[in-house]
This record gives sequence, C-alpha cells and structure tokens, in this order.
Amino acid sequence: MSRILASVSLAMLVLTVAMGLKTVVTKHGDGSFVMANGTAPAPTLSQKNGPDPLPAPWKNGPDPLPAPW
Repeated sequence: MSRILASVSLAMLVLTVAMGLKTVVTKHGDGSFVMANGTAPAPTLSQKNGPDPLPAPWKNGPDPLPAPW
C-alpha cells in the first residue's frame, strides 16, 4: 500500500469516526445549545466596553477631523 493511499485511507477513517460521533452526540442530546456566555445574562451594548465609558463617535484621537468631501 502506498503512502498516499494510506494517508487518504486514514483521513477517510478520521472523517467517518467524527461523523459517527456527531451523530451519536446529537441523538443523545437534549437539543439545547452551548452558549459562550454560560448561564450569565447576555451583555447589553453599554457593557461591551467593560468599566470604561463609551467612546464618543466624533473623537479622532490627536488628529484633526477629516474634511468633508
């Protein structure tokens, strides 16, 4: 068996096992989604900046404002 054929066979085996595992997990799950935030409430727009105040939209740092077209 050549190395290329062995590599392709191994890749097909890994994909088949992964698809079978996915099928088993979805069949035995309760249908709930895993949330990145856990059980905490979803953050509001003002909480995305942490404890800092929200930046003003017109601030351009030390540079002057760009001229309008």
